[in-house]
Amino acid sequence: MNISEKITALRRLMKQQGWDAAVISGTDPHGSEYLPERWQQRKWISGFTGSFGTVVVTHTHAGLWTDTRYFIQSRKELEGTEFELHPLRVPDAVDYPQWLAASLPAGSVTCIDGECMTYRQVQLLYQSVKVNSGSIVNRPSFLDEIGRDKSPLPLSPVYVLEPKYSGRETEDKIQWLRRELSTRGCSHILLSGLDQIAWLFNIRSHDILYNPVAIAYALVDSRYATLFITETKVGEGVKKTLRAQGVDIAPYESLTALLKGLSPDSVFMADGDTLNHSLFQFLLSRFSAAGVKDTPSPVILAKALKNPVETEGFRKAFLNDGLAMERFLFWLEKTLEQDIPLTEKDAADKLSWMRTLSPDAMGDSFQYIPAYGPNAALPHYSTAAASYTRLEKKGLFLIDSGGHYLYGTTDITRTIPLGPLTPLEKEDYTVALKGMIALSRAVFLKGTRGTHLDMLAKDPLWRYRRNYGHGTGHGIGHFLCVHEGPQDIRMTWKDQELLPGMVTSNEPGIYREGSHGVRHENILLCKELEENEFGRWLGFETLTLCHIDTSAIVVSLLERGEIEWLNRYNKSVYEKMVPYLTYEESRWLQQKTAALT
Repeated sequence: MNISEKITALRRLMKQQGWDAAVISGTDPHGSEYLPERWQQRKWISGFTGSFGTVVVTHTHAGLWTDTRYFIQSRKELEGTEFELHPLRVPDAVDYPQWLAASLPAGSVTCIDGECMTYRQVQLLYQSVKVNSGSIVNRPSFLDEIGRDKSPLPLSPVYVLEPKYSGRETEDKIQWLRRELSTRGCSHILLSGLDQIAWLFNIRSHDILYNPVAIAYALVDSRYATLFITETKVGEGVKKTLRAQGVDIAPYESLTALLKGLSPDSVFMADGDTLNHSLFQFLLSRFSAAGVKDTPSPVILAKALKNPVETEGFRKAFLNDGLAMERFLFWLEKTLEQDIPLTEKDAADKLSWMRTLSPDAMGDSFQYIPAYGPNAALPHYSTAAASYTRLEKKGLFLIDSGGHYLYGTTDITRTIPLGPLTPLEKEDYTVALKGMIALSRAVFLKGTRGTHLDMLAKDPLWRYRRNYGHGTGHGIGHFLCVHEGPQDIRMTWKDQELLPGMVTSNEPGIYREGSHGVRHENILLCKELEENEFGRWLGFETLTLCHIDTSAIVVSLLERGEIEWLNRYNKSVYEKMVPYLTYEESRWLQQKTAALT
């Protein structure tokens, strides 16, 4: 079926069931950003391939709600369909719950797939539609009823991440979690976030592209810790290791049966922001509201506070990653000098291959964004086989990439001048760099939130009347998901302070549709600097090791302190890279990192 036929079939089902609207989220029962094919429902119904967005279909309208990263991409992918783009994270944006409340008649019925929406998302939706006496019906996998084939669960093997990489034994983490439960007056915690489960049990897998996690649930109480997973994925050696650490294995589908067998007096810690609506409602029906405490999972923050073994692993990962990046940039420049044809995909494939040469490399951490010229104006641009753009010896080439290693995960963006640039390209390159440097140099008191620091990165851009719509920084997992919470750095408020041990990206950008895009991204480790009578002072250590090209900089736009920071950074990159480079590579990098004056 094409998109039009799918919408027609959905509306036929809606009419049969008495639904006025259908909401299709872009996630799975575990709240994942990247999805296995089994739960690619938003892509199936709309054709939109981005990582964020919600589809709503009524009898007279089909809409996609997504943010600034995907405005250009979504318009292209939705072209020729009746889907209308509803922009988010822009002034006066109206999200889909509010739109439904204003658009549907009184007493309307909205259908959701409660397995693929969090409890909190459904709560917010209900608060909107009930204003007009609307109701919500939960119908998991309703798209399967109109011809969507549900793929089987992935069967990637599970393996154990040894303590020499994780820094903590599984048993120690479980005992810590039990103390958290006791302190909060709870007997059980149910975890559905795949990265939380992977961190808690020190397991990894490859069920989801780019994310080294296994599809599973976890249940922990004062005596037992149970991993609900497809058992054939867990070999005898892994089972033996987990059991020695106090972890039992149960079938993935057996979760609700086990929950039914628990005492009605059980008190659950359940995170409404991560647990799916269907499971949360099941807990409420089985244990009552008093037996379900809607509170953030303590695993999320603990996972974000990297221990000394993990932080040292990150440094090693960024050293290896930096070597891959520098060799790639050297190869790119020399290849173009020889007039050898290259496309965006050629460059991305070469960089991905170069990462595999590093010790303990475990694959790419996300789908690379190799964007030349106007394509770089799409912050999450994705190459399409029919339109691989050829690189030319002029303009800017933006490549956002990253890798997994047994001891850390990386994410880096470099915008590379391939030849002559326009004055505006140079200005944008320099102004965006000023924003990155400002955040890199930040000194702040403990208790500071990411929103407070966002202004540091934005201020240099705003002074030149420039801006970007995406977040400035996101958390990064330790050989886990490249995007993780609870911290972030963006304009929208999030009540989470930045703490020592958190690893966060720093990525201001400037995008001009039809012309070019610029983004500079380094990764920062939050560290304690000192404590005095005014409080505890924190700052950042830059983990990323890859030079920043100075040939595109308008030096007159930089202040002395910014030049000094850039010179120190590039010098540090050279000194750490040179022992591993060939003579030709080291001479090249020496020129690239020569001090600005």
